[in-house]
Amino acid sequence: MEHLSGLAAKWASLDSDLAVGLDALKLALTAEQRGCLLRYLALLAHWNKAYNLTAIDQPEEMLARHLLDSLSVKGFLCGPLVMDSGTGAGLPGVPLAIAEPGLQFRLVDSNGKKVRFLRQVRRELGLDNIEPVHARLEALGPEPVPDTITARALAPLARLVDWHRTWLDQGARLLALKARVEENELKAVPDAYNVELVELEVPGLDARRCLAIITADSSRL
Repeated sequence: MEHLSGLAAKWASLDSDLAVGLDALKLALTAEQRGCLLRYLALLAHWNKAYNLTAIDQPEEMLARHLLDSLSVKGFLCGPLVMDSGTGAGLPGVPLAIAEPGLQFRLVDSNGKKVRFLRQVRRELGLDNIEPVHARLEALGPEPVPDTITARALAPLARLVDWHRTWLDQGARLLALKARVEENELKAVPDAYNVELVELEVPGLDARRCLAIITADSSRL
């Protein structure tokens, strides 16, 4: 396997673009954190050849759609434990874990190949604050209860509520990253749950992005 330093060198030219994007998001990350983010992209590009992790393979597009899109919700995280549901190749969990080293992240996915990739990411990047978990959401036990749950383009809101009800009812907050949320999707969410919509502006991304923040309404449970 090509050494990680060699892979990362191919992506080093993106550092200035990454710095500009982070500035637009009003995020202050260190040079070490930026380098770690780019090494993650290098690993993603390399493993994608065998594991089919993402349909996006152009560096600039990966920077916007994977890194900056994920990091756009950093300010909405509550800790100390974050669960990234249906994490896939680690999005948004890995970029957020790099940006928030003081939080712990459980990266949950039912795809064995993607979880093996995430274990490699943890080893290569020394990310002790991520825990890749190979499991279906419905098979997970109720503990530990996450403070925040993230889900990126995973499912309609009502289905997300159903999958995460155990934790929502215990106070977890669900952050659902989506392209858009239609009225009928909102109406399908059970009345016992509140949904707040926030429009996101992701640098370098022309497409609309929306964050749905879902919490349980304790008075209706």
